[in-house]
Amino acid sequence: MRHATSDAGHATRDMRRTTSAGSALVLVLLVVAVLSTLVGSLAFEARLEARYARYLRRREEAGLFARSGVEVAKMLMARAGGKSAPSDLDEDEDRWHDASERLAKGQSVIGLVEPVGDGFAIIDIEPEPGRLNVNLLTRDDWEIVLGNAGVPDTYFDDIIDPILDWLDEDDLSNPRGAETEDYYSLLDPPSEARNGPFDTVRELLLVKGFPEVLLVGGQFDPAVLQGDVSVKSSKISFNRFSDTNDLVVAGIENMLTTYGDGKINIQSAPYDVLRTLPDVDDILARAIMEEREALDDEGEPDPFKSVDDLFSRVDGLSSAIADRITVSSQHYRITATGRSGDVERQISCIAYADGENLRFLRWREDP
Repeated sequence: MRHATSDAGHATRDMRRTTSAGSALVLVLLVVAVLSTLVGSLAFEARLEARYARYLRRREEAGLFARSGVEVAKMLMARAGGKSAPSDLDEDEDRWHDASERLAKGQSVIGLVEPVGDGFAIIDIEPEPGRLNVNLLTRDDWEIVLGNAGVPDTYFDDIIDPILDWLDEDDLSNPRGAETEDYYSLLDPPSEARNGPFDTVRELLLVKGFPEVLLVGGQFDPAVLQGDVSVKSSKISFNRFSDTNDLVVAGIENMLTTYGDGKINIQSAPYDVLRTLPDVDDILARAIMEEREALDDEGEPDPFKSVDDLFSRVDGLSSAIADRITVSSQHYRITATGRSGDVERQISCIAYADGENLRFLRWREDP
């Protein structure tokens, strides 16, 4: 019996040792797993922090490159205004010659790439009078703009009347318009009609019923014209044509400005702006665009030298446009996009050029 009892005791102790060893192994494996997870987590966070630090560095660089782009634009504008190029460079060696010449002749410079550090800046300089001054558009002008955008004439007065009420100094509403007392003061929160010029094109969105889709392009819902802010229009397209029965309009934001004397710079105005001029159809608009980019007999750019030069080179133009166009500009839109790696930042500004001097009237940087 003692042998049996002794054997049982040995077996129990062996089982305890085995259980203890197994528990220790499980504990060790658990600690290893926790440590592996912790190390992996720390490594992942380190990679994230490294990526974020790299992004911040590139973002800062992209902003500096964009500012460098603005400085290049200032230099080009100064040269276009009469400042001489460095005396030790001839035209073939001067990489900025063509751009400054285009500006001096009232034309746009689009997509100029300037290497900066480890990245580059992309620079656009456009004469602002290539757009329509929203503060100087008449009812007839607005009807042409809206018609070209694809808005049915049924809705013209619903859009135009409130705009004209916003601009005029009196408190008398047009038939489908709105003034402070009969509309804006009743909003929640209440507001007032400006009774003066727009500061920015986007201020149109403060006018009764003016739909954002008319600025950006897309599906147009006439219900928004009644000033019900709960009705939202859908931005589905920038094309005025649609395969459905939905009413789709083209955006007009890029046609408008709040700067200039109202005369359109024929050297830089895009197709949609040219089409707003009296009796300028598709054929004439394209003829103007083609002729202003023509080269002379020596292969040099030969834009229009004057309004009379335009009439002599493009047949079929109405004399009614003569006092509505120009070939020069003083207001310019400068856009400089800095790029470092895959990160971009942009600066957009409006500048007033007076000879070699440049004064910034508006400045906006990407946040």
